[in-house]
Amino acid sequence: MAQHSYSRITFSRTLICKAVILLVFTVMLLDYSYYLFSDRKPINKIVAPGLAWISHLNQKLSDTKALSNNSFLPLKPHNILLNRSLVSESSNSSKLYSSKVENKNISLNFINSSHLEPSTECPLIPPKLVGRLKVLTESPPFVALEQMFTDLNPGGRFKPNDCLSRSKVALIIPYRDREEHLRIFLHNVHPILQRQQLDYGIYIIEETANMKFNRAMLMNIGYVEASKQYPYDCFIFHDVDLIPEDDRNLYNCPEQPRHMSVAINTMNYRLPYKDIFGGVSALSKKHMKIVNGFSNEFWGWGGEDDDMSNRIKHHGLKISRYSSKIARYTMLKHKKDEPNPDRYNKLYKGKYRYTKDGLSNLKYKRLEIVFKKLYTWVLVEIEPIK
Repeated sequence: MAQHSYSRITFSRTLICKAVILLVFTVMLLDYSYYLFSDRKPINKIVAPGLAWISHLNQKLSDTKALSNNSFLPLKPHNILLNRSLVSESSNSSKLYSSKVENKNISLNFINSSHLEPSTECPLIPPKLVGRLKVLTESPPFVALEQMFTDLNPGGRFKPNDCLSRSKVALIIPYRDREEHLRIFLHNVHPILQRQQLDYGIYIIEETANMKFNRAMLMNIGYVEASKQYPYDCFIFHDVDLIPEDDRNLYNCPEQPRHMSVAINTMNYRLPYKDIFGGVSALSKKHMKIVNGFSNEFWGWGGEDDDMSNRIKHHGLKISRYSSKIARYTMLKHKKDEPNPDRYNKLYKGKYRYTKDGLSNLKYKRLEIVFKKLYTWVLVEIEPIK
């Protein structure tokens, strides 16, 4: 009797084991089919097919947690000085682009039109960031730079091919007589923006030489001209003589306006004062509409950034910043411009002009636009607004 009961127990255990093995095999088979036919491959190519769905779920949970915390995750052991020419994937290319690509009538909406848009969004934290960088101070000729960055489209445009970028970013650079600085800037910045997996374009906005320099008005013009070319949602207003030292300083637009050049070498990597918004700053399209852009009344050096800072506070927005350990810049040597003697008076009376001074009354004449390989060049004629 006892022997018969023992045989039944053994038989039941055998059936259970076989059922479990069959169930595991079925799950693995179904998951392997998912791996083969789904457009969502496992994040890690080494992951076994039977664990692909777990990897995908973990990645989704990780992205959601990072997004809800609104935090920037530090890199693990990659905070090292690195020569960017070694990490640029296009630096070894020898293909030379002719200046014939500088077509004034070209439309930028054609970019990557021959390829299907990726269905998967780029990771919240770009995977190829390297952290602290060595600033390259040499200034290669434009022809050499074109050879380095063969993956650029006309107008200095780029977008990743393997994922859908989270940000459409226009870099707006007010410019006058800084060709060497521009070459250094392009040499350093293009690899950073590409590693950050941005859908971006670089715009050099230059005014005719017969007028005083109006940095703020040129930034307003850059915003308007870039918006005509492509549906950008983020605008980085950038001095050409500031070179980022860390690619974890993401060139995108958060919920609040971001002051990006927090720590500059010429200022001992310290923030001069808490309300500063100069050098490099990020404003979304929504932000620009709320504050009515920059003031058009600051001719010569100084004042326009503090006026923007006041506009931001006036409209209930706040200035956000990364840590000074990440938002670091090197300033290239240059002769200081003459200060605007009327800047303090303009600042004091600024609050009375916020609605009528800015994008709302911007007037200029575009003389030329050229879609060069490395950037879009816009030449304009501007006059004091009466």
